[in-house]
Amino acid sequence: MALTARQKATLHELTTRGVLSAEQEGAVIAALEDTGVPPRVADRIAEIAAYLGGGLVLGGAALVLGVSWEDLTRPAKVAVLGGATAALIVAAVVVAGSVSAVRTVSHRRRRVVSTLFSLAAVTAAFTAGTAASSHEFVVGATTGLVAAAAAYVLVTTALGYLTLAAAAILAVIAWITELAPDSALPGGAALFALGVIGMFLSVVDVLRPAQLALAVGAATALFGAQQLLAGHAPVAYALTGCLALVCFVTYFGMRSTVLLVAGVVATTIVVPEVVWDLTDGAVGGGVLLLVAGAVLLATSLGSTWMRRTR
Repeated sequence: MALTARQKATLHELTTRGVLSAEQEGAVIAALEDTGVPPRVADRIAEIAAYLGGGLVLGGAALVLGVSWEDLTRPAKVAVLGGATAALIVAAVVVAGSVSAVRTVSHRRRRVVSTLFSLAAVTAAFTAGTAASSHEFVVGATTGLVAAAAAYVLVTTALGYLTLAAAAILAVIAWITELAPDSALPGGAALFALGVIGMFLSVVDVLRPAQLALAVGAATALFGAQQLLAGHAPVAYALTGCLALVCFVTYFGMRSTVLLVAGVVATTIVVPEVVWDLTDGAVGGGVLLLVAGAVLLATSLGSTWMRRTR
C-alpha cells in the first residue's frame, strides 16, 4: 500500500526541518509501505520482467559488440554501450516511479532498482573505456567507480555495495598498474589500505550492510598483503599480522563474528609463513601443518575467551 503524495511531502518536510535525516526518511517510507497488503501477482511479474529486461539489454549489447566488434567504428561502439547504459538507468527510474522517488523507493522495488543501477555502472565503465583513445583501463575503471558510488548512494543495498567494492578494487589496480607497473609493493599496499579503509567505514556505519562490508574489506586487505610475498615477504608478514591485530582489537569495541574469523584466518596464514621463512624452508609440510593447527587452536581459544569476556 503506497503512501500518498501528501504523506510523503509531510515526511520530507520533517527532513527539511532537520527532524529526520534523508536516510531516516527513506527507512520510514519503506517500513510504512511494507506494512501494506502483500505484493500482487502483477507486482511479481513486473519485478521479474525488470530483472529479465536488464539482463537482456546487457546481454544484447554484449552480443552485438561481440559479433561486430571489428566492423564497428569507435563512435558506433560507444553508441551501443551508451544506449544500453541509458536504457538501464531509465528502466531503474521507471521502476522506482520517478527520479525523486529513487532514494525513497519501497523495499519491494529497491532490489530491482539497485540491480539495474549496478548493471548501468558496468556498462558505463565499458562505455568510457571504449570512448577513451588512451589509458582505457584507467578511464573505464574510474568511471565505473564513480557510477557505482552514485548507484550505492541512491539505493543502498548489498548488491550495490558489492558493485562498489569491485569497482574500487579495479580502479586501484588500474591506477597502480598505470603509475607503477614494475613493482608489486604499491599495488599490494594500496589494496591493503583500501581494505582497511573499507573496514573502518563499515565500523562507523558509513558502508552498509556492515557485516558484508567488514568481510569484503578484510578479504581485500588480506589479498593485498599476500600479494607482497614475492619480493617483499617481510612487508607481507607485517601487514598480515597488523590485519589480525586490528581485527582482534576492533572486536572489543564491535561484537562481530566476521572480525574474529578474519583475525583467525590472518593469524593462521602468517605464522606458518614466518616459520617457513625463518627456517629457510627446512621445516617440512607436516610440521607446518602442526604449526598452523596449533595457531588455529590458540586463536580459537583466544577468541572464545574474548567472547566470554564480552
